[in-house]
Amino acid sequence: MSFLHGRVQQVFYKGRLSYKLEPLFGVPHGSVLGPILFLLYMAELFDVITACGFVALSYADDTQVYISTLASDHSDVMRHLSDCITLIHDWMANNHLKLNEDKIQVK
Repeated sequence: MSFLHGRVQQVFYKGRLSYKLEPLFGVPHGSVLGPILFLLYMAELFDVITACGFVALSYADDTQVYISTLASDHSDVMRHLSDCITLIHDWMANNHLKLNEDKIQVK
């Protein structure tokens, strides 16, 4: 039986209620298992990042990708990082997540 079986979602907007819809995937907001299930769900993302040769750190739903490099290798690393971001984007899309490209920063 699905964790979401029998649950519905509804939105109240401008004084009106939307139709009730049964969620197809996700975790109910505020559940005790939510954070643990999210970490398990995201674990494969770290495999993608590691395969690119980068290191990742996460806090809640924020993930940062790191690499140390010589300044002379800057151009090659930037191309490699761009390729890795494409792989991250694809993994997230395949797993019903969205990469917020407005938050991508390179320092």
